[in-house]
Amino acid sequence: MFKKILVPVDGSDSSIEAARIAANLAAKNEGDITLLYVVRLVQYGIEGVELPEPTATKPAIEYGNAMLARIREEIGSSQAELVLAIGHPAHTICAKADEGKYDLVVMGSRGIGGLTGTLLGSISQRVSERVHCPVLLCRLPQGVEEEHKIIKSMPNDYVIYY
Repeated sequence: MFKKILVPVDGSDSSIEAARIAANLAAKNEGDITLLYVVRLVQYGIEGVELPEPTATKPAIEYGNAMLARIREEIGSSQAELVLAIGHPAHTICAKADEGKYDLVVMGSRGIGGLTGTLLGSISQRVSERVHCPVLLCRLPQGVEEEHKIIKSMPNDYVIYY
């Protein structure tokens, strides 16, 4: 049923859990998974001066590639395709899902609620509202807290963006 699965990851424990679930689904359905890491654009400028085009920093791109490789290793899915994209996460995830004609998006959700969730929203919420295919949101089991194990284990020469 779900042969082509897109898994946006950010290094959080819930995104790694989503990648594990997606790998299991793909294996059971003889499908494929793509791990996607989105580097956010950074815009520098001075007030009153025309801003240059937003850019992605080289360390952020290097970090994203390293993060993808670590997550693929962590979930034990050597066949997972790794894709690094640059842009706004929710918009980029939806665009990649559409372009790649994915059957399913599997992503972690940290369950941001209350006032923070209302004011900021969440990437998973935006994706689930806009993407063309079904979205499976994965959370950590009740009582298990995000520890950012992968992020904390990354080498010190990478700048952490989350």
